[in-house]
Amino acid sequence: MRSILGSLLIVFIICFETESQGSGYGYEMITARLDSLQGLESDLLTYTNDTVQQLSKMVQLLTRMQLNGSGNPAAVPGLAVPVGASCRDVPSRVSGIYRIDPDHPFNEPMTVLCDQQYEGGGWTVIQRRFDGSVNFFRDWQDYKRGFGTLHGEFWLGLEHIYRLTNVAPHELAVVMEDFDGVSVAARYQKFRIGAETLNYGVMELGSCNPCGAGDSMRIHLNESFSTYDRDRSKAAFNCAAVFKGGWWFYRCHRCNLNGEYLKGKLTEAQDSQGLMWMDFRGDKYSLKSTKMMIRPIKR
Repeated sequence: MRSILGSLLIVFIICFETESQGSGYGYEMITARLDSLQGLESDLLTYTNDTVQQLSKMVQLLTRMQLNGSGNPAAVPGLAVPVGASCRDVPSRVSGIYRIDPDHPFNEPMTVLCDQQYEGGGWTVIQRRFDGSVNFFRDWQDYKRGFGTLHGEFWLGLEHIYRLTNVAPHELAVVMEDFDGVSVAARYQKFRIGAETLNYGVMELGSCNPCGAGDSMRIHLNESFSTYDRDRSKAAFNCAAVFKGGWWFYRCHRCNLNGEYLKGKLTEAQDSQGLMWMDFRGDKYSLKSTKMMIRPIKR
């Protein structure tokens, strides 16, 4: 700015001298100075535009970092306005990634995968596995915050599940498939977990109806969540460490959908490992895919 003001002052002086002397040389000087000013103006505009663009990119990047750092699995949350309190509020019948705000204004919105096809839609997917691309043998903090990607395999996070199931009554649907292409489900009429101070334990688990997969989750009611570094099971050994995944272990489980991704029939040494649902394929079989979903109960 100082250089521009200086240039204007010089132009003024030259103009004054030109008028008093009538010199052609003075006119040439004015023209040269005007060209210089136009160049400065162009450079200033270019610099300003570049700066604004860089600042805009920085704001978007910082926003994405904050959203990913809030505990959601890595995704591309963008800057979308939340569609509502849950996936039930999504106005579209298209399944996909949406922003919801279940307990506004007390917490930040969360980015979730909404299933809009299964049983009328409105389901928030809290767990999904289908190819073993994501390691589920994680510590307490990972299970608390969530991990994986909403475009692939993931665990939404215990804190998010706690928020969702405590702001309104929810039901739970567990859909699973074996390597023979047989798909079954267990739908629990109510589901709620406790806060971290209660080890995110299963506090409520309604009746299983429909229950084509069998009620393998029942024994895990009132059990705390355990990970290899924070064992809260009732077994004499560390269930999460032995079965390689975090779950609501008892002594140890009749179902465990967060175990190591194995394929189909298990050996004797692999007994009860993998993705297991006892009442579907027993304890010597690891499932191909699983999906756990919750949805607010209509009142």
